[in-house]
Amino acid sequence: MPGRAFTIRLGNGVEVLGKEEFRFDADVIEPTGTFCISHAHSDHLPKRVVGTSVVCSDTTLRCLNGRSKKQLTQAHRPDIETFDAGHMSGSRMFQVEVNGRRVLYTGDLCTRDRCGNQGARPVKTDVLIIESTYGKPRYVFPPSDLIASLVRDEVEDNFSQGRPVSLYAYPFGKSQDMLRVLREFSPFADQSVFNATALVRSEEDPLECQLWDGDDPDGPFVVICSPWLNRTKQAEALRRRDVKRLAVSGWAIDSGYKVKAGVHEAFPFSDHADFNDLIAFVKACDPEMVITHHGFSDSLAYEIKARLGIEARPLIRGQRSLLEF
Repeated sequence: MPGRAFTIRLGNGVEVLGKEEFRFDADVIEPTGTFCISHAHSDHLPKRVVGTSVVCSDTTLRCLNGRSKKQLTQAHRPDIETFDAGHMSGSRMFQVEVNGRRVLYTGDLCTRDRCGNQGARPVKTDVLIIESTYGKPRYVFPPSDLIASLVRDEVEDNFSQGRPVSLYAYPFGKSQDMLRVLREFSPFADQSVFNATALVRSEEDPLECQLWDGDDPDGPFVVICSPWLNRTKQAEALRRRDVKRLAVSGWAIDSGYKVKAGVHEAFPFSDHADFNDLIAFVKACDPEMVITHHGFSDSLAYEIKARLGIEARPLIRGQRSLLEF
């Protein structure tokens, strides 16, 4: 639309509007428009699909079409640059140019290299729209390799005692990280983790696992489970045995997480950037303005401005243009 003011707003996803219009992680894929999907976690996927094409990775497209009755195709847009977000298989950041200003949308990101995943690398930009999941200073994680080693040691210790292990992790992302970490133990996966893994595995990353149907294998075993396993009949099978329950989550930093999750041990392992990672990423991208969203957006915006001297504001529904910031 000629002459339209440069606008960033929460509407149908995160909307970046001007002479060109882009919608990121939209709730509805409409019949017309440019829609970019950052990755395959359910809180970033559309709730309704009307249109026919999206900008995303091959992996994200497979996951989207695996849960949608209407099949989508990839829109090939050379004017949209994509970068690995380091969050999960197929996660992408997008950079577009609107009214002469470069805008980088991160979606969820992780800047740390971990378990075979390369972390997101900074991209020089004018406006940075960044997630804020762990946008408070208390959320600083130990090195991922250290936590992975502790998880492996915990499983090995239980195996030496003949005790089976259940490990709770989100089906997409951390579950595949844990399959790599525990490969030597021939891990099982519950149905949701098994289905998710089937969508993201490749020849380069086979992600071997066995489907666990609730039967007791001979000897100790480890099964990687969705956090929502307790809603299924398989949870009863685990309760029939003396199973050591573990969980991996960035929220394990919080003291009450173990009790809330109902596990014996929880490890602060995340596929998100922690607070220090977010600050370092913003600094390296060197933007004129930062828009924070999807998490502790108020806190992260405050800390960016205080620590880096960069103008930063949370993305709040109802704000309609950068001039209002």
